[in-house]
Amino acid sequence: MKQIAIISVVALILAACAGSDSETSTTVTTSISTTAPPASTTTTSTAPETTTSFTAVHTPSTAAWGTWTLILASIETGAVGGEDRAQEVADGIEGSAVIFSSDFPSLNPGFWVVHWGEFESGSEASNWCAGLANALTCYPRYLGRSVSPLAADGHAMVVDGQALVIVDVETGERLKLMDPYFSGDGMGIGRMALRTDAAALYYAVGFEDSWYSCDYSDGQVWRLDLGFGTVTVVGSGHSPTISPDGRWMAVLRSEQCLPDPENPEFWVLTPTDTVVLYNLSTGMPIETRRWSLATPPTSYEDPRMITWADWRSDSQALLVMLQAGDLFEVGLDQEGPINEGAPAAGGIRGSPQALIGETLYIVRDDTPEEWGGFDIVAVDLVSGAEGEVITQTVGWPYVAADTTRTRLIWGSDTQVGTATSMFSLENYLGGFAW
Repeated sequence: MKQIAIISVVALILAACAGSDSETSTTVTTSISTTAPPASTTTTSTAPETTTSFTAVHTPSTAAWGTWTLILASIETGAVGGEDRAQEVADGIEGSAVIFSSDFPSLNPGFWVVHWGEFESGSEASNWCAGLANALTCYPRYLGRSVSPLAADGHAMVVDGQALVIVDVETGERLKLMDPYFSGDGMGIGRMALRTDAAALYYAVGFEDSWYSCDYSDGQVWRLDLGFGTVTVVGSGHSPTISPDGRWMAVLRSEQCLPDPENPEFWVLTPTDTVVLYNLSTGMPIETRRWSLATPPTSYEDPRMITWADWRSDSQALLVMLQAGDLFEVGLDQEGPINEGAPAAGGIRGSPQALIGETLYIVRDDTPEEWGGFDIVAVDLVSGAEGEVITQTVGWPYVAADTTRTRLIWGSDTQVGTATSMFSLENYLGGFAW
């Protein structure tokens, strides 16, 4: 590892990353004292051809597409001598280079960007960046067509074993392997929900031995920032679902914690009784309101317990399922309890999984004597008619709709399929978002 000398650089620093709201250039003196990475992570990007303005003819510098890097400085292309100053910064830091941000849609356009290093993930880059003397001048960004390759139509995020993998659903090609976020000891992953702009993935986390704790029994919802690679805890609850317009997220949770009759001194029950609404249009989720049941359930077998919720295609209402098989529609402007009116549909037998238009996809086990005898059944919510989709999957199947609520993806064990394709995983399916 080579030691890089301490340098002082006066540069116009402006956040060039996607998602930054900064519009003001400031003069900052930057001191960087650090150690170069192993050769395998040294950047191979080449600096762009010399240009004199933002509109000049330019050869795209896309050698580093598909990698994460560290942004050390960003200078507007309209600034006099901006490229020269950016190159001066890069010349003082071994292994760094200058790129043109407009070549990378994942960055804000119109900047000469000094970047350093190639990394497999945002968290790997963040960990290295945190060791700098002045971390404010260093932050990770993805170099590519978008903040995440998931933004491309036909790409899905699949939990394969304990790793997150971006795959092409038509070919099964593994496009990118991300960090094994789901490898925590005693941690289980539940329903996953992807933002429509693919900027963040929300997912439910359950914990082993959760029946001992009120806090852990209800589970938690976590947020994975696909730009930074960082994970934050949103709050208690489970089964996150994001509206098709990307503005809202609903989470199921319990507002009660009851002693378990089987062992009231140690075990607790948290039957789901509430839907929590979050506003996502502000960036990080902000709780907006809650809807609860007229009478809360007292056990996990109580027919009043909430088991599932998902969005109508217009993003103005939720469908909420109770244990008894009754489905209630809850509008964003509704003030009263979830089940105060007549159900939109009733007598649904099975575990609801996904909603596309007026078709609800449920999972049902009609052959308990056979291992793997699960059926995925389509239920028409208008007529009540059922149509079998997939029969006898191997193990419990995962079923989800894409972010537009127009297409279905399903899978079990090592197989994943859509209406037009089927592909295999290397390990086993642990969930997906499309």
